[in-house]
Amino acid sequence: MLAIAAMPGLGMGALGLFGETGWVGKGIVLILMGFSVVSWAMILLKYQFLRRAEKESHAFLLAFRKTKKMDDLIKQAESKKFSPLATLFIEGHREAEAIIKSLPDMKVTDEERPLISQEIERSLKITTQDEIVYMERYLAFLGTTGTVGPLLGLFGTVWGIMDAFYGIGLKGAGDIGALAPGLAAALINTISGLFVAIPAVIAYNYFADKIRDIAIRCDSFSMEYLSYLERNLLRRKV
Repeated sequence: MLAIAAMPGLGMGALGLFGETGWVGKGIVLILMGFSVVSWAMILLKYQFLRRAEKESHAFLLAFRKTKKMDDLIKQAESKKFSPLATLFIEGHREAEAIIKSLPDMKVTDEERPLISQEIERSLKITTQDEIVYMERYLAFLGTTGTVGPLLGLFGTVWGIMDAFYGIGLKGAGDIGALAPGLAAALINTISGLFVAIPAVIAYNYFADKIRDIAIRCDSFSMEYLSYLERNLLRRKV
């Protein structure tokens, strides 16, 4: 709706048609405009967040594969606040340290190693799930907007057409000139619904694909990190 009003030559016409709609049509257009503002704000924020998460995860993964000292890796992870891989590293290291400190003399035997690995793996899986849930926040709103927007627009259009035919019936005029303004005003609702829904659907699919890629990367990193911890556990360096 905002885009239509901003187009040269169509702005006054669109606003004029909006003025011709009934109170139901006006209410639906205002609701759709509210959906549009909120969804665009979410799209911009979610895009920035996922972009930074990907960038920091890539940087941390490179550091993880190159850096040998645990203290340096911890500093790298703590500086990457948006990276789910860094969060996995911190939580895995914290879990490993807690388990090691609970052992007698803080020494890992060969018999205890498989159990410790299972505990750490469970912790990494839980952290991965928490990170995915966090990344998916507000994504449902975009999906709902993409589904409900056209339906609200269609409802407003049908209501407007019904009003137009009812008005013609009362006036007794049946020519196209009397019917056209009401139909055109009613179609504003359909246009508004599509204007709101199309960006929301595109953004929803884009973000869902990005989050799915990050989730796969988290699973791969968890296996790589678990192997790293197992090697260090055998050497008693965790």
